[in-house]
Amino acid sequence: MRRFTHYTTALFLAAASFFAVSCDDTDEVEVDPNDTTKTYDVTLEVNGTTDVNENFTVTSSTGSTIDTRVKFTGSGMKRLYITVDSLGSGEVPFVPFEEVDLKPDGSVGLENSASSEFDFEFELPVPDIDAGTYVYRFWATSGVGDFRDVEKRLVAGVGSITLNYGGSNPEATVKSYSVVMLVPPAADLSSATFLSLADGKTYKIKEGSEFAAFWDFGYYFTNQQQASFASTSAYEESFANLETGETFINVDSIAGTTELNNFYFASSTKTSAEFDAVETSGDLDDIDEPTEQKISGLEVGDIIEFVDNYGKKGLIRVTEIKGKFNAGDYIKLDIKVQP
Repeated sequence: MRRFTHYTTALFLAAASFFAVSCDDTDEVEVDPNDTTKTYDVTLEVNGTTDVNENFTVTSSTGSTIDTRVKFTGSGMKRLYITVDSLGSGEVPFVPFEEVDLKPDGSVGLENSASSEFDFEFELPVPDIDAGTYVYRFWATSGVGDFRDVEKRLVAGVGSITLNYGGSNPEATVKSYSVVMLVPPAADLSSATFLSLADGKTYKIKEGSEFAAFWDFGYYFTNQQQASFASTSAYEESFANLETGETFINVDSIAGTTELNNFYFASSTKTSAEFDAVETSGDLDDIDEPTEQKISGLEVGDIIEFVDNYGKKGLIRVTEIKGKFNAGDYIKLDIKVQP
């Protein structure tokens, strides 16, 4: 089993494991009911949708990992989602190092035998932090859920394990994504047209059946509207012929759901220098929630204020626009968003 001795290493691996198989040196995750000698540092028992939190006090003598038992009882459990929040900096997906059925969105697939009850053991990193909290959260869903929305198809949880280091968390820094490139939609749906602010990654339209829950907004270009963004929920209607109403991409059908993210845009009076000066979450608190879920006629140098589906505020800076809607055309962005 891998061991971690420093916070930055643990957090990097937790984030890097998002949407990727994290282990080659693996162990089974199920608790052995016949092993009566096994002890755990933390036992988390969750029954239904009642929140449960277990606290673990970190001392100087604490090892680099804790042995954790996670027992869930629910109805129709299909996937287990796990996140980690370091020092209040925002939750990121965490993928166990044990052998699991890892789904494309980073969740753990549950076998039919585990749909009403499972009893797993995980070895969780205890990073080297001076003060604050490090929180693991677990919840089960009846299908494809959303790491940023625990209520989506929730059937059991949320169970939390809070590592307490003493003291308080520092002010959270913003997430910054530089030189993000989106391309206009291609007819074969192979274009990286949508963006998720959960990880700053772009996604191909054809990946919607698994990943649409993470998409925040998409890019398109028409002669009528020019360079444009629209929220995932409004994209199908926005990317259309304004005269005939003809839509070009059936997002609902591709995603297999109408439960898609809202995202609200407004032109900002902030300068590029003010964009650069944003460092902490509080620097974005003065943004009011806009009312429009699309913005058109974008030009290089534009600064756009936004509020996402989860209430997070941020700024977008348009740094480059190439062409219109042909292969090889694109728009490039810098983005800052609250964690």
